[in-house]
Amino acid sequence: MKNTIKTLATLGLLGTLLISQSLLAAPQAFQANYAVMKSGISLGDMNANLVYSNNQYTYLKQTKANGIAAFLSGDTLTERSSGTQQGALLKAQQYLHHHKNKRKDRRDQFSFVTPTQVKGQYKNDGYSLTVPNGTLDPALLELRIMDDLKANRPLNYRVTEKGKLKDYRFQRLGKEMLSLPAGQYNCEKIRMIRDNGERITTIWLAPELDFVPVKISHNEEGSVIETRLKSYTAR
Repeated sequence: MKNTIKTLATLGLLGTLLISQSLLAAPQAFQANYAVMKSGISLGDMNANLVYSNNQYTYLKQTKANGIAAFLSGDTLTERSSGTQQGALLKAQQYLHHHKNKRKDRRDQFSFVTPTQVKGQYKNDGYSLTVPNGTLDPALLELRIMDDLKANRPLNYRVTEKGKLKDYRFQRLGKEMLSLPAGQYNCEKIRMIRDNGERITTIWLAPELDFVPVKISHNEEGSVIETRLKSYTAR
């Protein structure tokens, strides 16, 4: 009888471990295209690509203005996170945020020299920053949120950008059905509020697409920019 109980307990533990391991998986490679809009007017298109090669990952997002916005501003935004894949965990090594238009050319570029040391440049000024182990860059943050929603983990993060260390805490808002150009999805909805409510970021992520974001709404002092999924391809 005791041996039977031990066997059942062991099987139960193994089952729990197997379930846990199935949840601990880096996001699958994908390509997604989004429309960027403000007050119903198209501002541009964003392409997001996550690729793996050997034990390396690259997450690249490129946004370009279109229509009248392209004529007026010529805005382009490139954001790239690259690093290593260690099992289910992605660890950033290099990050680039490059925003260019007819009036400015600004970049934030840095490297994780060690897991706790960041060196980079922002507005052509060099900086060095000590950060806690496990700190993310802003692009890798998106991929980590996808993983943590999948595994039902807390959505609390340390993120470095522009030579500063920031705390990001997202609140779960339950599920919401969305109809988008790419289709209809029953989404997990999360929100982050910063600067005493002056900046609010709301994200809808689709479990059926491995929790890829399908809509992002950024409200800054009443000015709202939305990003909506147009197409998605798993790789």
